[in-house]
Amino acid sequence: MKEDKKIAGLFGAILIAFVWSCAGSSYKQMAISNPQKLISIEDSLLQLRPTTQIVNSIALAHEILGDSAMGGGDYEKAKKHFTNALKLEPNDSLYIYKQLMAEGHLLQKSGKKNKLWSSIQVYNKAATTFENAGAPHYYIGKSYHKLGDKDFDLIIDSYDKALALELSTELRKLVSQDREDVLTREKKLKDFWK
Repeated sequence: MKEDKKIAGLFGAILIAFVWSCAGSSYKQMAISNPQKLISIEDSLLQLRPTTQIVNSIALAHEILGDSAMGGGDYEKAKKHFTNALKLEPNDSLYIYKQLMAEGHLLQKSGKKNKLWSSIQVYNKAATTFENAGAPHYYIGKSYHKLGDKDFDLIIDSYDKALALELSTELRKLVSQDREDVLTREKKLKDFWK
């Protein structure tokens, strides 16, 4: 009789653990397949003393939606999602990096001189968050270019740093092309003043 109770108790504990772990993985799956749906129930989930898996899944949903917004050029929305992910996981360096990049893009997009300088500072923070990432250096160069397209040394130096680090294939081509364009412009300007 005692053994039956032990077995029943053990079985109950295993069943609860199984259901609990499946619930966490189903939220992760929802974060990947339908992140908007998971975000729509975020408040309810967070009020119920959520597990680490649920919190991670909600943060992942925000990351996925933030990445999508970044790809579409909606930097305000992207920044909001990365900021929300950071509220859930404040020490996640990837979320910090992505939030900084979205903020830098917002500042750069304005085209205003003081915001371009601010974008350079924000991209520098992103570069220190992920030291192997070349993208922040490329966008630093783009900001210098927008500030004044005759400051060739700063622009080219930023592009060279970007090319020496990790870049997606697509971004590497873009950096290389922009670097060549700046070198061509620098040469034309020097030739003009000879």
